[in-house]
Amino acid sequence: MRPGAMLAFLLCLRLLAVGVGITPLFSLPGEPVYYREVLRALEEAQEEILAMLSDCRFYPEGSPVNGLLEALARAHRQGVTVRVLLEDHGIPDPETEAAYRFLEGEGVEVRWDSPDVTLHAKLLVLDHRYVVVGSSPWTYNALFKSVQADLLIEEGDVAGTFAGFFRLIWEGRFKGRVEVMAPEPPALIPLPELPGAELHHHWALRLLEGATRSISLALYKLGYYPQYPTSPSNELIAALLDAAARGVLVRVLLEGGEDYADLEFAREARKTATYLRLNGVRVRFDPTGETLHAKLLVVDGEDIMVSSANWSYYSLARNVEAGVVILGAPELGELSRRFFLHLWHRAASTAEGDDP
Repeated sequence: MRPGAMLAFLLCLRLLAVGVGITPLFSLPGEPVYYREVLRALEEAQEEILAMLSDCRFYPEGSPVNGLLEALARAHRQGVTVRVLLEDHGIPDPETEAAYRFLEGEGVEVRWDSPDVTLHAKLLVLDHRYVVVGSSPWTYNALFKSVQADLLIEEGDVAGTFAGFFRLIWEGRFKGRVEVMAPEPPALIPLPELPGAELHHHWALRLLEGATRSISLALYKLGYYPQYPTSPSNELIAALLDAAARGVLVRVLLEGGEDYADLEFAREARKTATYLRLNGVRVRFDPTGETLHAKLLVVDGEDIMVSSANWSYYSLARNVEAGVVILGAPELGELSRRFFLHLWHRAASTAEGDDP
């Protein structure tokens, strides 16, 4: 690991003042909104593409996912600067290795991240102006068979912040001074998460503690660790319980893990769900046969967090993650709330201990 650069991420944007363009990319199994929009954006890029991906695969037998990597290669051939940073899982995976070899063979600048950290971000920065951030890695299951929540943001300063974040991780620098600002809404706050910064923890806690009417939370993983009471995710769970106790409608939708070979995931999900239910929180699991991979928080219908970060210890305290918080955005909040309710009602027929 190289010496850390003291880069301060201080950006927040008053949405009404700067005209930020935000397009939700909410994907469902069979409705690959992210795939379609990102493929189009890659094909239209003119100057630069920066991609930071926790998982990226190339399928030798052929797959639509390959089209994203082929779009990167075409952009490079057309003179666009293309840099791709991939998570080095430490365990050889043929399709991940194939993605790296394909990009390298096409002349694209591609690197594995440092083994000192876990790169869990899913981030694109295009032409110094566009950012795609959220939960979608580049795998077939993620893009075509999962529930995902991402945002396409058009704003130069946001892109500049995330481009600076990309350069730090590209160069293997993971220490930075992160100052948490408290802007008045409407505002957009980037969350370029370095290990130990706990930006997601801070902002999620702030949103939960400020909720007055409703909290809608869709997560792949919500970790409850009774043996570690000071864990960041335990603090967020406590904030959910406090909100429910003061009369806020709190609904949590989780991935149940029923289809996984790893039975421990399903056991942990049920332990967390039981604890929440016993303390007044409404909980459902997503339907079997698909994966809920979104990380989406909607508070009072107007404050939103979209991110790569699960609410678990490593995601909140140790990983490289990327997300955004948007404050005071009722139109986006309403779209996000409707998406959540669609997921909630789809889960109703399969939820254990179903809540209304």
